[in-house]
Amino acid sequence: MTVLLTNLPPELIIRILEDIPSRDIGRLSRTCTQLRSICRTDIVWQKLCQKICDIKVEEWDTTYYNIYTKVLHRYGRCLGLWRRNMRPYGGLMQVKVDNERLLATEYKPPYVSDIHGPLRPKKVFSISINKSKNRTEILCLHGYGEAHPGSIEFETEESDVVFKCCQMSSHVHPKGSSVELSTMIKKETNKHTIPFTIDDQKRLECYMKNVQKYRLTRIEVQRPDPIYPIQPGLLLAHYSAHGIEMFLLQYDMIKKEAEVIKITGDPNVPTGETSIYINLRKPMQLTKDQQLDVNSLLLLEEEDILESDDVQPRNQPFVIPPGFSTFLDDFTPTTCEYRYFARGRIADDDYRDPDLISVHFVPFEAHGVFFVLWFKFWDMDGFYRIKDINI
Repeated sequence: MTVLLTNLPPELIIRILEDIPSRDIGRLSRTCTQLRSICRTDIVWQKLCQKICDIKVEEWDTTYYNIYTKVLHRYGRCLGLWRRNMRPYGGLMQVKVDNERLLATEYKPPYVSDIHGPLRPKKVFSISINKSKNRTEILCLHGYGEAHPGSIEFETEESDVVFKCCQMSSHVHPKGSSVELSTMIKKETNKHTIPFTIDDQKRLECYMKNVQKYRLTRIEVQRPDPIYPIQPGLLLAHYSAHGIEMFLLQYDMIKKEAEVIKITGDPNVPTGETSIYINLRKPMQLTKDQQLDVNSLLLLEEEDILESDDVQPRNQPFVIPPGFSTFLDDFTPTTCEYRYFARGRIADDDYRDPDLISVHFVPFEAHGVFFVLWFKFWDMDGFYRIKDINI
């Protein structure tokens, strides 16, 4: 016996609609007046919205149907964390729900003299519903003057998402580019003691030239797992003369490897490149005397270390080798539970002649930090967990 869908109770039809794609709901709504009315029931679209993100209709002053069809259906994929593809410097962006819109915020590292200072946010674009015109509205939020039109493209050859400003005149400083640059330099150096370098100026000039277009590649932050020596996520580090940079730590436990990938970059190693490769099959256990003998550590190669699949704590002393330069805060440990052989990326300007050199990776999960010892340069960098961004 054939049962027509329209003969079913509306609540049962709604339950069926919860399990089918939105495009099929749209097609079904065009078949007859009865199904159109049921398909427009807001609870159907509430379920679709909540599959994408936690959203409350009362905060948008509209219906779930409007939120889904005009914003989330096409642009919900923008939500999350992104790395800006602007070589060599890059950048970090987050898109989240904020006051009746999807809001994209770019985060710059703290000022160079304060690695524990807050990230510096800048609103870049928004996606919302223009209620007077009942349509989607994409706005560029930075520049000079009021918000102005923008556009979004998906999955180009170079990026997952591309945001474009459609009104370049809004990014022209009223007093010219030289005044704009000097104003930016003054803001960067205000109340900070570390000198402003030529590299800093090149970075600002690069940002000035790329205000109209943001090419973005998604960042996936892995879920915590007690097996990790230190939990994955976003980190900050002083990177020699390049100042504070941002990184992503991620694991491949099948291969027993980890990588530290650059979110922001510099003229030597640009954004998107792996800065450190960590071999979790090469745990190390060194005595205090061994750690003080830098010349011997310089000669230590990966093949000299016994391989092990046992990712377990190995309590041992920890010593900063004499003569090493550091950018550490008050945390100076005397013991550690993990130490691994790793390789760090170095290169000449413009990423010429990239090479990997021996380094040591020493994590401290309780303090949200890991150290990387660069024996070739007599240097130790501290990588500190970013706490400003709720992932």
